Amino acid sequence: MRRDGGRTFTTLEELEQTETDPVAACEAGMLTHLVDGHSELVPLLLRLVRPRPERGTVRAGALAMDRYGVTLRLEYPRTHRDVRLPFPKPVTDIDQAGPQIHALLAAARRVPQLPASLGALPA
Repeated sequence: MRRDGGRTFTTLEELEQTETDPVAACEAGMLTHLVDGHSELVPLLLRLVRPRPERGTVRAGALAMDRYGVTLRLEYPRTHRDVRLPFPKPVTDIDQAGPQIHALLAAARRVPQLPASLGALPA
């Protein structure tokens, strides 16, 4: 990579040498499963957000997932904030994604619960 005026450029050869994210092909299905089958877990994951979500959060949802973690979107009346929850270890094989998500959930369960005004957000 080379830098030019604050921008970083990657050559096509460098890009071709990178490893594919093992979560990429399954990301949409995993996020859909989280939202449709386990919507109660997103408010649990909010316990890990630092700084804590602001009062006035109207919705929180799973936005993205990759080998390094999960991104949640916190929505407010006039804006939004995306927060990153990193996995304890990067996923190197898709079979590791479930255990890494479970590790985040276990960590969230060890954190004191958010105030009621933030803990039961609509998905």
